[in-house]
Amino acid sequence: MSEKDINTSILNKLNSLEQKIHEEDITLLSQDTKEWEGADVVICSKLTHSLERWVRENNIVIGFQNTQPERRLVVTKFSKELSWLFCNLKDIFQSKFDCESKYDFYGILAQTALNFINTEKENMKGLLISVLLQAKKFI
Repeated sequence: MSEKDINTSILNKLNSLEQKIHEEDITLLSQDTKEWEGADVVICSKLTHSLERWVRENNIVIGFQNTQPERRLVVTKFSKELSWLFCNLKDIFQSKFDCESKYDFYGILAQTALNFINTEKENMKGLLISVLLQAKKFI
C-alpha cells in the first residue's frame, strides 16, 4: 500500500471517529476504558501525590523526537472519554509511528487537551474534537 493510500485510510478512519464523537454516547462507549498512561502522557480524573511527583521528576531523555521532551499530565473529569480517544487514535496511527515519534504525537495531543482545558469551558465534545483535529495534522 502506498503512503497516499495509507494516509487516505487514516483520514477516513478519523472522519468516522469524528462522526462517532458527534453522534454517539462516548461516555457509555468509554466506560470500560482504562485511563491512558503511555509515551510520557497520563490522563486521569484526579491529581495524586504520586502523579505530581511523576511530573515534577521529569527525567528528560535526549532522543530524536521533534518536540520538547516533557511529561504531560492531563487531569479532566472526562478522563475516560479522552483516554478512549487516545486508544482509538493509537489504533488508527499505529503504522505511522515508531518508538520515538510516538512521544511527539501523544505529547502534542496531550498539550492540545491541556490548552483546551485551560482556555475553554471544559466540555467533553469540544475537548475530544480539538484533540482529534490536532491528530489530523499528522497525516
